[in-house]
Amino acid sequence: MERSTAGRSMMFFLSVYLVLMILLPLLYPYGSFTGLDGRAGVIENWEGLSHADPVTRLIYLMGDLFCHQEESRSFIINGSQMAFCQRDVSIVTGVILGLAVTDESIGKVYAGNRMVLIAGALMILLTAVEWGAEYVSGHDLLAARVATGVLAGVGIASVVQYAVTKQYEKIMGFE
Repeated sequence: MERSTAGRSMMFFLSVYLVLMILLPLLYPYGSFTGLDGRAGVIENWEGLSHADPVTRLIYLMGDLFCHQEESRSFIINGSQMAFCQRDVSIVTGVILGLAVTDESIGKVYAGNRMVLIAGALMILLTAVEWGAEYVSGHDLLAARVATGVLAGVGIASVVQYAVTKQYEKIMGFE
C-alpha cells in the first residue's frame, strides 16, 4: 500500500462533498435554504430541513452541527445559502488542493519535507490571525476570509500529509 492512499481517499470524499454542497441548492426551488443561522455544535435546523431529501438533509445537518451557517457569511446559490459558511467552504477547497499538491503522483511537493510542515503551520496561523483581526476590528472582509480559508485548508492538508508520510516512512524502515 502506498503512502498516499489515505490522502487520495480523503481528497475524493471532500471533492464529492464540495460538489454536493454546490449542486444541492440548485436542485431545489429558489431560496429553499435560508435563515439557517445558528451556533456550531448544536443542531437547530432539523425541522426546517424536513422538506429535503435524505442526502440534502444530511449535508445541511452537518453544516448545522459544525458551522454557524451565518447567512451573511455564506455563499448564496440559487437564492439558498450553502450548507457551510464561506470560510469553511474555502477550507474544504484548500484541503482538496493541498492533498493534490502533496500527493506523490499528482503534485510535485514531497510531503515529508520539514518545510512542508512549517509552511502548513504558517498558513493555518495566518488564518487564525485574519480571523482575530476580523473579530477585533469588526470589518467583514470576504476576500480575506476566502483567501485565508483556502490557505488554511492547504496548510491542514500539508501538516496531515507530512505526518502520514513520516509515519509511513518509519513503518517501512525508510528513516
